Amino acid sequence: MDIEVRRIAASRIGERDLSPQSFGTVFCDHMLVAECQYSEWTDARIEPYGPLSLPPSISGLQYGISVFEGHKAFRTVSGEVVLFRPHENWERLRRSCRRLVLPEVPEDIYLEGLKELIRTDRDWVPGPGEGALYIRPCVFATDAALRVGPSSACRFVIFTCAVGQYYPAPLRLLVTTDHVRAFPGGTGNVKPAGNYAPALLAEAQARHRGFSGVLWLDGRERRFVEEAGVMNVFFVIDSTVVTPGLSDTILPGITRDSVITLLEMMGIPVEERPVSIDEIAAAHATGRLRECFGTGTAATISHVVEIGYQGKTLRLPPVADREIAPAVLTRMTALRAGREPDHLGWLIPV
Repeated sequence: MDIEVRRIAASRIGERDLSPQSFGTVFCDHMLVAECQYSEWTDARIEPYGPLSLPPSISGLQYGISVFEGHKAFRTVSGEVVLFRPHENWERLRRSCRRLVLPEVPEDIYLEGLKELIRTDRDWVPGPGEGALYIRPCVFATDAALRVGPSSACRFVIFTCAVGQYYPAPLRLLVTTDHVRAFPGGTGNVKPAGNYAPALLAEAQARHRGFSGVLWLDGRERRFVEEAGVMNVFFVIDSTVVTPGLSDTILPGITRDSVITLLEMMGIPVEERPVSIDEIAAAHATGRLRECFGTGTAATISHVVEIGYQGKTLRLPPVADREIAPAVLTRMTALRAGREPDHLGWLIPV
């Protein structure tokens, strides 16, 4: 694939900041851009990261016809740069595009363009144990008209940033019954930009009460646990890992799938099924709730130490006493860093 590369005059790599407070605020030197008009993709190019010139009337801005992805590249102990399961992110972006009637990004533009972008900004990728290169692909409609309808034009952009930890400390989550993240028949299992803004009010209310974020329940009965903030959620009850089964209201996280695969390889039983908040409260009351953690691209695995529910605080065992989440995180970190053989074919060299 022929991609024009226009390099920045002077790198800004000296501005790189891997602190949790700066996560996703300092961007790498270049970005990938491609255009689509009436299903024909053209003009794939790599150019310096910077503002996009767009009219205010585009339907991506007016009606939220926009989808995105998130994944990472890592540097191994041998110095090689690898992508972690990028094909799955491309497939999920295609599903998101279909749901919002956007043109699907071709595989060669996404994967080959991404590799060329990372090769261009290779020096930004942190070393093993330091962090990762966060990758943000997005597709948005660029039709400059106010008539509501499927888009005939869109733009595809990938930009990146070097990142460290997403959460600086274990999480305290508040169960909310006033708001829902997703509802049956909606877009909870894909990644339109519009999924995230409606969740901000509940998140702000939780933080006002001293919590880190929200433990989301289903939109129909307000009873079954679905996600933790912007992550999939796992519970360890006795010696079994339990996570909500996938549905049209739960995002099929690639980190979630990776964790389940690794747990099964480690001989740890995993159940994907409906799990009610009352079951979690009962397991806590009887001392059977051993761990809770969230999984996602940004955070990988984040421990949950408290759950606020019906005016009570469910305190979980200390992180230092946990076994399962630390073990699977160690296994995944070793795999991404090249310290463990990649028998699953998850790492794609750049």
